[in-house]
Amino acid sequence: MNAAKATEIRQRLLAERDRIFAEMENHGDDAVNGNKWNLRDPEERAVQISSGNVDQQIAADDLNLLRKVDFALLRLENGTYEECERCGSLIPMERLLAKPSVSLCLACQEIKDAAKI
Repeated sequence: MNAAKATEIRQRLLAERDRIFAEMENHGDDAVNGNKWNLRDPEERAVQISSGNVDQQIAADDLNLLRKVDFALLRLENGTYEECERCGSLIPMERLLAKPSVSLCLACQEIKDAAKI
């Protein structure tokens, strides 16, 4: 990978990292924003629990993506960014540009996705 392409990818990863942090700051905070719930009302209690579960899942997803971005930045610094972490083959530049945080080639990603089903 040439220096210009590495710089472009680094900038994309850092921008993604900043976006994730901004989103993480916006999640939750019902108590801080002044939303008060009547916990004696079963409907309001159900909404609060559901909302809390959704916020927790969003926060977990954001944290997972942040870890992937940080791992991609580390791989970029180590010179292994273009290599699939599972099989070692080269990840096509088109895939890396489309989703800079990927660490698997398409074949390994398909195997991983199939195992989750």
